[in-house]
Amino acid sequence: MKNRILSVYQNSEFKSSKASFIYVADFSERTKKKRGVEVHDSMPSNPNDESQDMGCTELHNKKQISIDFNIFDDNQFKDENGNDIEHCECCLFPTTNDDKSWITFIEIKDCKAKKISEYKEKAKNQIISTVELFRKNGIATEQRVYGIISFTRRNKTSFNDYILGDIVEQTALRKKYHILFYATNKVSIEDKHIIKNII
Repeated sequence: MKNRILSVYQNSEFKSSKASFIYVADFSERTKKKRGVEVHDSMPSNPNDESQDMGCTELHNKKQISIDFNIFDDNQFKDENGNDIEHCECCLFPTTNDDKSWITFIEIKDCKAKKISEYKEKAKNQIISTVELFRKNGIATEQRVYGIISFTRRNKTSFNDYILGDIVEQTALRKKYHILFYATNKVSIEDKHIIKNII
């Protein structure tokens, strides 16, 4: 997977981890873009108050599978006219992978809970847009694709229904885009084929 990404996006940078708990945080809002999306093996601190934890997307990795992360540059994806294409924060996948492994795309919204309704459609579209680019460029082919929408300031662990609608709407999304969406701040990496939402 890493080689496929590099063949299309030569300047891509990767980070690997096989920690039991992996934390993905978007520091852009809280640092006025001095920092961006980062991957940590321990819970990072809030840069505005070091005594508090930063809101993160948590990946529980009990089997300590090695995972590769590709954090997307703000200007990584362009259309035919050279304009930036909206995209999600990053993708991740097992370091040892094949066409049956999963690839997961994460969009983090570090906003107050009252803003969730304003951003939920945009978050879905950012993931859909990025997945379509990966498929169009032959990076993601037969892989199982997950899309995680994370509102890291919301305390509830899972909020699928609020972001993605009822089970009928979620099934329709999956059929149309072939993406299994989770709206949550915590997921469990079961193995190189399955990721589960932590309820």
